[in-house]
Amino acid sequence: MPASLPVNLNDDRLHDIHTRASFEATDSFPILLHNGDAPVHVHLHLDDELSRVASIPANNHFVDADSTRQVSVEVEDGPRPVEGQLKIVTGHGAETDYVAVSIVEPEDSDDAVDVDEMLAAPVDDSSADSEGGGVELPDLSLRENAPVAALGVLALAVAAGSATLSDSVAVLVGALAVLGSVAAAGYLLLE
Repeated sequence: MPASLPVNLNDDRLHDIHTRASFEATDSFPILLHNGDAPVHVHLHLDDELSRVASIPANNHFVDADSTRQVSVEVEDGPRPVEGQLKIVTGHGAETDYVAVSIVEPEDSDDAVDVDEMLAAPVDDSSADSEGGGVELPDLSLRENAPVAALGVLALAVAAGSATLSDSVAVLVGALAVLGSVAAAGYLLLE
């Protein structure tokens, strides 16, 4: 199913319109107005059937020569399928063309994942704790906290290296401050 509806204007002659005879969509889609060598005014209109579930924010559009203009057709929730006509008019009525548009239900996706009903049932942890065999672990995501832990280890390594290479009391106090900060951050991560 195409994602956009292409409309070619001014290809063979002034105000000429070339597009598909029909178009099918499941959701909002763009109309791509590809213009040839002369500027043109384009009027787009959805018939009553399509207007029940779709709308075009603006009906009249000016398209410069050798350019493309995108016009969005907004499709809302509603009954499906809906079939109707999109009217395309150029040059203030000089040429008119129609596209049969169908708004249909989306097809089931092939990449959908079936979930076993057992996964939806809540797990009862009370039996493990009451038997004494269960250990309550903190709600800690290793993937989320790994960068913080790595920076803490790096800070400890730099502090230890600085304290070892320097005979200064100030550097030793700074290294102890870093050690205390990393220990506090680790404690807060595990809470």
